[in-house]
Amino acid sequence: ANLLDRLIKDIVTESETFHVEQFLPLLQNYIRRTNPYIRQLLVGWITVLDSVPDISMIDYLPDFLDGLFNMLSDSNREIRQAADSALSEFLREVRLSTVVEFGPMVSILVLQCNNKERLNRLTAITWLAELIHHPHSGGDALLPYHAEVLKAIMTCISDGEGEIRKVAERTNDDLLSLVKGTEGGFDLSPLIDTLTGELLGKDDVPTKMAALRWINMLLEKRKGDMNTFIPNLLPVLLQTLSDPSDAVVLLNLQV
Repeated sequence: ANLLDRLIKDIVTESETFHVEQFLPLLQNYIRRTNPYIRQLLVGWITVLDSVPDISMIDYLPDFLDGLFNMLSDSNREIRQAADSALSEFLREVRLSTVVEFGPMVSILVLQCNNKERLNRLTAITWLAELIHHPHSGGDALLPYHAEVLKAIMTCISDGEGEIRKVAERTNDDLLSLVKGTEGGFDLSPLIDTLTGELLGKDDVPTKMAALRWINMLLEKRKGDMNTFIPNLLPVLLQTLSDPSDAVVLLNLQV
């Protein structure tokens, strides 16, 4: 079977008539299977096809990105390493790509930030950090997904793993700066919902501090528009005044 697989791969990589669009339905059908042999076969095929100059697998990334992430928690070490290697290569390609389809990727990455496995969460928050810094499609292209991205970042700020928390805190600072500096319009409502939810639902100081800094920035940037949300914000801010952390209370008073 392995010999036949290698033979078919050789034929495909040398063929000028292979249509990746015909291969994708098979890939989508099997990418969520947990059978280790199927996973090993698929990650091998994805890697091989990505190495073919005439095939742009990054154009189809949302179709199999979630499947690759799920392989990071496979019990087989070789599959985990192969998936991690493939994801690293695709992230490199995303950095260099002039066009990135943010919507489907953001949804997948947000979901993975809530994964129970450490490597999944760390890899997902690292991808989100890269999307924020994307040189071609970043900035305003991310505006429709700011609330989703912020929610995922806040989740990781309160993570039990120190490395994930550090990446999340840096990513949060970068997203805040990006939103603060953007001249594009964006909907405040989902952002406010996320921030008030974090203040009320989390006990850790870093998350509350991050949420208060966001509210402070939005009040400065969109003062007139934020007046609409004062009736919702005020009770939350008043409740936060009784927080056991002095740092949270002091920052709350500044808001």
